[in-house]
Order: sequence, then C-alpha cells, then structure tokens
Amino acid sequence: MRRWVWLGLRLSIGSGRGGLLRTALMSSGAALGVLLVLGALATVSVAGAQHERAQARTPVWDETGASATTLRVTDIGDGIGNRPLRRTVVAGVTADSPHPPGIAALPRPGEIIVSPALRDLIADDPRAAGRFPQRIVGTITQAGLLAPNELLAYVGTDPAPPPPPEHAELREHQPVTGFGAPLQYALGAESSGPDAFTPARLLGLAFALFVLVPFGVYLATCARLSASTRDRRIAALRLLGVSGREATLVNAVETGIVTSAGALLGLAGYALLGPLSQGWRIGRLHWYAADLSLPAMVIVVVLTVTVAYAVAIGVVATWPARTNPLAVRRDAPSRRPGLWRLFPLLAGLGCAALAAVLGGKDPGQPEALLFAGALLLTGLALPLALPTLGYAAAGLVARLPGTPVWLELAAARLRHAPGVAPRLVAALTVMIYVAGLGTLGVGLLANDRGLVPTDDRGGAELYQVLGPGSVPTAELRQLPGVQVVDLRSVQATVDGRASTLLLGACADLTGTFVLRPGETCVDGTTYRLEFDGGYGWAGPPEPGTEVVTEGGVRIPVPEQVLHLTARFNMAQLGELLIPRQSPLGATLESSALFWPALVAADLATADRAARVVAARSPASFLQGNFGTRQGFDGNLLVTLLVTGLTVSFVLGIGAFAAAAVDRTMERRRGNATLSVVGTSPRTITAGEVAFGALPLTIGLTLASLATAALAATLASLLDLAMGRVLDRIAPTLWLAAGALVVGLVLIAVPAWLTQRITAEQLRRP
Repeated sequence: MRRWVWLGLRLSIGSGRGGLLRTALMSSGAALGVLLVLGALATVSVAGAQHERAQARTPVWDETGASATTLRVTDIGDGIGNRPLRRTVVAGVTADSPHPPGIAALPRPGEIIVSPALRDLIADDPRAAGRFPQRIVGTITQAGLLAPNELLAYVGTDPAPPPPPEHAELREHQPVTGFGAPLQYALGAESSGPDAFTPARLLGLAFALFVLVPFGVYLATCARLSASTRDRRIAALRLLGVSGREATLVNAVETGIVTSAGALLGLAGYALLGPLSQGWRIGRLHWYAADLSLPAMVIVVVLTVTVAYAVAIGVVATWPARTNPLAVRRDAPSRRPGLWRLFPLLAGLGCAALAAVLGGKDPGQPEALLFAGALLLTGLALPLALPTLGYAAAGLVARLPGTPVWLELAAARLRHAPGVAPRLVAALTVMIYVAGLGTLGVGLLANDRGLVPTDDRGGAELYQVLGPGSVPTAELRQLPGVQVVDLRSVQATVDGRASTLLLGACADLTGTFVLRPGETCVDGTTYRLEFDGGYGWAGPPEPGTEVVTEGGVRIPVPEQVLHLTARFNMAQLGELLIPRQSPLGATLESSALFWPALVAADLATADRAARVVAARSPASFLQGNFGTRQGFDGNLLVTLLVTGLTVSFVLGIGAFAAAAVDRTMERRRGNATLSVVGTSPRTITAGEVAFGALPLTIGLTLASLATAALAATLASLLDLAMGRVLDRIAPTLWLAAGALVVGLVLIAVPAWLTQRITAEQLRRP
C-alpha cells in the first residue's frame, strides 16, 4: 500500500513542466475557491456577532410599570442623506442607572455620547450638527456598535411629565431596568433599529450556496486538468499489472495532495486578508475584522469537502482508463453522444412553458415551484447537451464543401473526443445563463421602475410627528416648503355606530387630500366627506342622520360633499369635516392621541424639519420616508446578488482559463507531430482555436436562448411587458459576446506561444 501512496505523491510533484503547470493550476483553483467559500460563510459569523451586540444594547422594559427606577429610553430612527441614524434618548438618569455596552455611563440632560462615525459626521456635515446641539461627552466603543460606520447617539434629556393613562402602555413611558432584551424586530449593518439578523444568517447561507455552485464547476474542471495524459498514465499502470484499486489509490493520492495544498493556501489567504478587511464593504455593509472569525469545525469541513470532492471527481472520471486501458492507450475514438442528452434541457424549457400556461393571469405556488424547478433543471442540463450538439456541429462542418484544413482538423478532433471541448466551455456556458437570469432577478428585486411600473407622486411626502416630547410647531411653520397639517380626530356615533369626524381647516384637508376637479373647500363650512378608493369606508352620512360626539354635542349633517383622493399612503379619515374656526369646532373635544403631520416638498425639506424636531425636542421624531436604506432591503439584496454574479463570472473565467492553458500544454505532443510533417504554426493555432470556438459558440448561444425563453415565460407569469423584460436581459447578449472573445484569446495566445518543438515532446507519452 505504501508504494502506491508514494507513487501518487511522486506523480503530483514530479511529472515534468507540464505536470508542474497542472499542479499549479489545480492548487490555485482550490485556493481561490476555498478563499471565496470562507468569505461567503463569514457573513454568517458577521451577522451573529452583530446580533449579539444589538441584543446586548436593547433595553429591558418593565411593562408592569412597577419598577421604582426613573430611567426611560426611547429608540428613534432617523436618517442623514441616505445613511440611517439611530438616536437613543434617555431620561431620568441617575448614578446607579444601568447602561448598555460600549459606554461607561448614560449621558445627562444636554449631553450626548456618539459613535466615531457620527462624531466625524457632526464635524463635517451641518445636517448632523443641526440634530445634535448638545455637548459630546463620550464615544461609543466597538462593544456597543454593529459596524464601524454605524451612526448612533445616546442623547440625555429631562424627564417627561407623567403621561395620561392612555399613553402609559407606550414603551417610552415604561421603566427600563437594564439592557440585553431579546430582539423583537430586525436590523442590518446600517439600520436604524435591530431588524434583519435572522434573515442575515439565512442570506449568508444562501450566498455561500450561490458561491458553491460555480466553485463546484471550477473545482471539477481543475480536477480533470490534463485528463488525456492522466488517463493514459492510469491505463499504462493497469497494463503493467497494477490492480484497479491500486490505480485508483495512486490517482486519489495525486489529486488529494495537490488539492490539499491549494486549500491550505486559500485558508492562509483568508487568514491574511481578514484582519485587513475592516475598512472594506459590500455595498453599504461594513463589519469589524474580528467578526470574520469562523469556528474551527467549519474550516475543517470546508477543507475536507473540497479535497474529497476533487478526489471523487478524479476517481469517477478515470473509470474508463481503469476498465478499458487498451482503448485509452491507443487513443480510440469516444462513443458518439446520445440524443438523450438533449431531453433534460427540453424538459426544463417545457416545464417553464407549462408553468406559464397553468398560471395564466393568476399564478400560484404550484406554478412558482414548477418554474423554479425549470430554472434549476435548465441550468444543470446546459453542459449535458453540449457534447451532442458539438458532435453534430462538427459533422456538419466536415461535410461543408471547401472547408479549410484547420477547420477540418478541429472538427475531426471534436468528433474523436466529443466530451473534451464541452468540458472546456461548460463553466462559461453556465455563467452566462446565471448572469442572464440574475440580471432579470436583480431588476425585479430592485422594483425596477421600467420593469415594474410604480406610482410616482413626485417629491412631496407626508411625515408624522411622534414621541413624548413637545412639538416645535411654530418653528416648523416657518420652514419654507413645510406645511403643518393639524387634522384632529373626534370620536362620535353616526346613526348609532362608532365613527370619527375630522376637525381642522381646509388647508389641512387639502394638504393631504386632492379634491375632485371643480370642488372647493371654504373655511367655516361643514362638509360631508367621501373618499375615492374606498378605504373600507361606509361613505358619508345622509342629511338628517343623527351624529353625536363623545361629549354629547350634536352635529347637523350638511348637504355639501367633498370627494377626496389621498395624496399619500397615510390617510386620516372621518365622515364629516368640522371647521376649527366655527363656533361648533371650538366646543368639540378632539382625541388626546394626536400628533401633527407635516407635508414636506422634498427630502431636503424633510431633513430640515427633522433637524428642528431633533434639536428642540430630542424625544420626538418624524416618521416617514427619508430616502434611507435600512436592513436587508431590495437595494442591499441587489448589491449582494451582483456580488454573487461577479464571483460566478470570476470563477467561470478562471475555470476556462485553467482548462484552456492546460489543454494547450496537453496538445503540445500532438501539435509537435503535425509540425514535423510540415503543418504551419498558423494552421495549428487556428485548429486549436476552432476546436474550442465551436462548442464555446454553441454553449453561449444555447445559454442566451434558454435565458431569453425563460425570461419570456417569467414575463407571462408576472404579466409584465415582454419588451421590457427582454431589454433587461439584453446585456447578457453583450456579456456572451465578450465571453466568446475572451475565450478565443485565452485559447489562441497559449497555442501560438507554445509552437516550439523539442525531442521530449515527440518521445513523451
């Protein structure tokens, strides 16, 4: 047994320059793959570390209100530009008050403690400085932050007055007895509140799988480098009397040693790059270098699976050499690929078409699962169909009149060994398919306005002022482009049923609603209100209907009706509009649960209003759209998908380059024989290029057509415009053309540069 292990070791490091090149290619392939896989799995470690730190700083509220502590905490989400800001307001701080990790003590009124990123932003950006006029008394350390770029501030304020009974259940009025409560909602690396940690773990696993698929193709390609030479070597051992088991052991040791060296090199690269990565980012995801540490068992599993997979590929692929060594040594022609290889591809496209037919205009889960299965089956079937199509194309080329010698040579080689060239181009074929569907998926996930039209209301947005603090209404009214909407709800019974009325001015009503053309609202007039679009509203009461407020005030129902359409997603509804300026409006009691709303002309105006609210009443905040991206939303998912597609592209090009260089080195013996009989170097190079170009063109064309067919099916399922969908995958055609050019260059350059003939190439088997 020992001598066969030693022979495998000897073959892995002592097979001449060609063997050393193959060893280098295999090792570098394993190293790159292990580095990318560990990097993908590190996202799980980062998410877990961020989750723990977020939980450690989450307040523990006493919902019973029985605690004697005076500490009250309000977590507020804000935004500065497109960056989320988390503002934690604390009141009633005493010397023995608990504090979260990352700070030594909570700030007192007029003081703030900020993260390093926020400290720098306050110094440079007036939008941040305007929110925090308080004195900075400390900096939050890594233990209290999710990521180095997080904007977080602890703001000290005076205790709020005792809340009314109806407000007692709000979190900001409940005593805080400590920190470290379980997270109840999620958060990403730059969110305003803890809300996406469990999805982050799942996304990390999905991203790892997304990397593992092209890595599997890459590693399989590397494991079969110099396949013909290695098969002849195994066949020679079998003809010399070595048993099949012993030949398998030799091959397994050779592949295992080379792959293990590459895997360890990838691990060393990960260990070296990890500490240097703290300033890096993926989109808006940042991390601490310490968060990238992986459990030792995970690393062992990755290394073991990588080596075992490469060995398994090598053992399975050399089965013909072990079972029929004489045919391999004589370089006998391979069997003609069967037509059955086309059936899985046709079945995948057929399942997609069936899903479109069954789904019609209202697809459900069965159709979605059928379409997902079609995507997977089609991707797996593309490499399987290439030998049959390549064999047929080579036969067609050979029968064409006036075929050049170099093209006939390529066609003959392709028919002699129909499985070699497709193995060369399989990685690029699958990469183009993944890129095409990935591009379309990115467009859908990003809510592409050209692909999935959305309602655009323009720049104006509605914001609600919330929080226990007082609202600086007078200052907000002075801001250009800001309208303070003071519509108050009045509880009433309408014809014996509970309902609400609206108390306010016409300007308040038209600030959030649009009147029908021709209608006007006159201050001092009571109106019945009818809301276009329904909203589940029963409609305005008829004149003469009994309307009585909670305070016992009877409201006469007028004839006048206003038909309203909401300008924003938030809409305050009521059956009647009672003018505040009228004697009746002065006698009504509005709901105590009232916070004013603001209509801001654009995001810059909304930011100015948010600055005023934060500076004058730190415990209050604006709720609405500030253009920030939080958690694992569509924008971040698009970034991660594009990153995954980039990794796939790199692995696909890497696999093709390794296979192309190895193929050139392996063909040097055959090309040297052609040179001896007088074949020109130009003809030999052209033949090598054509040998790869035929299956590469077929594979890229097939991948592009399959992508277009599936995209058209998806358009039918989602009822999207076919032209828009095809426009989104049009870049895939350019990518396929670029991959063809790159592939031809990677074949042509090594073939042209390796034309020098030596006696060793003529003798060496």
